Amino acid sequence: MNAYLDSRRRLLLDMHIPDWDEGFLASYDPRELAGLYRLAGADGALLYCKSHLGLNYWPSPVGGIHRVARERDLVGEAKSALEGAGIAVAAYHSVIFDNWAAQHHPEWRIVPASRAVGSEWTVLGHRYGTMCPNHPEYVKYEKAQIRALLERFEFDTLWLDMAFWTAVCVCEACADRFRGEHGLELPAVIDWSDRVWTTFQSARERWIAGFAADLMATARNVRPGIALTHNLAPGLRGWFQGQRAQDAALDDFAAGDLYGGFDEQVFVLALMRGFRRPARPEFMTTRTRDLFNHSSTKTEHEMLTQAFAAVASDSAFLFIDAVDPSGRLNGEVYERIGRVFAATRGVEAETGGTEITDVAVYYSDDSRIESTGANAAGFGPVAEAIPGGGSHHQDAVMGAVRALRRGHIPFSVVTRLDNDRLGEFSVIVLPDARRLSAEDVSAFRAYVAGGGRLYASGGSSLLLSDGTATGDFFLADVFGCRVIGSEDGVMAYLRPGTDGLASAMAPEPYLPIGQRLPSPSGSGTPLGIPRIAAAGGARVLARITLPFGYPSDGTLEGRDFASIHSSPPWNDTSHAALLVNDFGEGRALYSSAPVEATGSPAHEAVFLHLLNHELGLDSRLTAVGHPEVWVTGFDQPDRGRILVGALRLAEDAPRAAEPMEIRIRIPAGTMVAAVRSVSSGKPCRWSMDGAVASIDVAVTLFEMVAIELTTVRPAAR
Repeated sequence: MNAYLDSRRRLLLDMHIPDWDEGFLASYDPRELAGLYRLAGADGALLYCKSHLGLNYWPSPVGGIHRVARERDLVGEAKSALEGAGIAVAAYHSVIFDNWAAQHHPEWRIVPASRAVGSEWTVLGHRYGTMCPNHPEYVKYEKAQIRALLERFEFDTLWLDMAFWTAVCVCEACADRFRGEHGLELPAVIDWSDRVWTTFQSARERWIAGFAADLMATARNVRPGIALTHNLAPGLRGWFQGQRAQDAALDDFAAGDLYGGFDEQVFVLALMRGFRRPARPEFMTTRTRDLFNHSSTKTEHEMLTQAFAAVASDSAFLFIDAVDPSGRLNGEVYERIGRVFAATRGVEAETGGTEITDVAVYYSDDSRIESTGANAAGFGPVAEAIPGGGSHHQDAVMGAVRALRRGHIPFSVVTRLDNDRLGEFSVIVLPDARRLSAEDVSAFRAYVAGGGRLYASGGSSLLLSDGTATGDFFLADVFGCRVIGSEDGVMAYLRPGTDGLASAMAPEPYLPIGQRLPSPSGSGTPLGIPRIAAAGGARVLARITLPFGYPSDGTLEGRDFASIHSSPPWNDTSHAALLVNDFGEGRALYSSAPVEATGSPAHEAVFLHLLNHELGLDSRLTAVGHPEVWVTGFDQPDRGRILVGALRLAEDAPRAAEPMEIRIRIPAGTMVAAVRSVSSGKPCRWSMDGAVASIDVAVTLFEMVAIELTTVRPAAR
């Protein structure tokens, strides 16, 4: 038994405190920490053993030791106090980020490619010294620390943080390894259709995953059976860091610290569930606005909403606090966390089972290439590459997630690790996934041919992950169209060709694509979406309409605009924009514009219309009610029931309950015996329409209902 993995309400105290002032951590008391954690109702604690400073909080025989820990074993004291309070403890160990190593072994440091243009910038900036995972002496150093830590302390769980690239490293160790493995020199240009660049990027990803796997193997050699994870959050930050979401396959449980809004949390919870690791996932976030804000605590309502979101997804939840430099803790913060955990504790034991989802959003590590960050290089000189804020694929994924949860359609998030089980889903959404592997392409073709329904958008399948490009889709036969050009202006429109689409777009007759944003540097981001020609058997649903003067943004002298502020629709072209194609036993719907990425009510309505009516999505679980309410469901056959959660995702505390009608298709061979509220235990009003049960609930913040089932008796003969 692993007590930490069995815990649900977890806490972590960030202790990235240097030791160049004798007052730093002088007031830190592990017994006070344990008392506050107990006050908060935590049943799990993640305990700092080494911080980003490279300073250990125990007498490590290797590396730096914080001055407060040179005469005291702070890890041992805290572990003993926490376990004495009945709280399971896991070990936190930082890698790559290590200021002590950077100062004592500068030869181990990352050498940014940007040094060539005079910049030493790495991820997070100049406070941090970061190490190259290809330097053999640095790897030995980390292994020695982990070995010594686990030999000294009986930890059942080890949490590795920061295993990602902080720059495009061009140090001698990286150059030698790339040359030795591939016979190539480090590339100078980022070009996703170039074999040398894509080989190098694949090597960066393989190297960082191998580094994490190597450290994990060391931990398992010392302590067989230990549960291991490493932070998945950097795998959601674009190509630059080199970490992939699919690297969660290395872990015994998926875990990550995230600081975005509710949509990010919903996405990450679905992604972590999709990894299907042996233990329950762990969602982590700060009790403050973010990591860079030390003392601006979130509202209790926001904290409660985030904690309930984890409960609704059958995930563990962890709040991150940060110690004051003196070592003092804020007791009022833990009182607030205590009220939050008291609320979630009442329903967490009811959760579990198999999630009820019929649609999956495909997240492609390889497609995080076209940066949407202000100055982040997705193409161009390697020396000018800096960390980006995302990618077009990630924007489209998040837009699809938002539309689905607002449309009360439960969904999964799948990755390349799931290519062999795509057939479990009625509909797969492939959002602007420009770069796929040959294996991915084969998996999607087989999925549709076998009867699956695929929605794909934007540049999906224009590139293979090895850089191969033909100028057309690698799934052109599945999509039912071919590429004949590119839309180079900043604005265009979709013109509906069916009554259903026209109704979804109403009251406007056109759906805008892109956005005119005049600035000194230009009029906005060029669309860059494919211009397509439909194949003979495809059915066109919408076509492209262009503004006057397209693709020019218009000038006074050129007389090439029709309205001085905006770029209204003008030229109705015959170019297809949305089409449906039957392929094998299945169907594909391709949209040249990733309408799911925009997020307006009209774009959401169009996206959901395409899934529900053109692809025939028939969700087993859905709801009617306010779009703020997110619905999840789990089948619990061992308990003879279905569990449905309804969580209101709003920044402000609700003033009144929202009425919701939950609709759930009851499995064949069973019938509803009763429906009750998990939180109150009271019966809920319900009715049947064929095999679909309709349940009336009122959602103030969170409601969970248990639908008790009984076996249908065979009719008497």
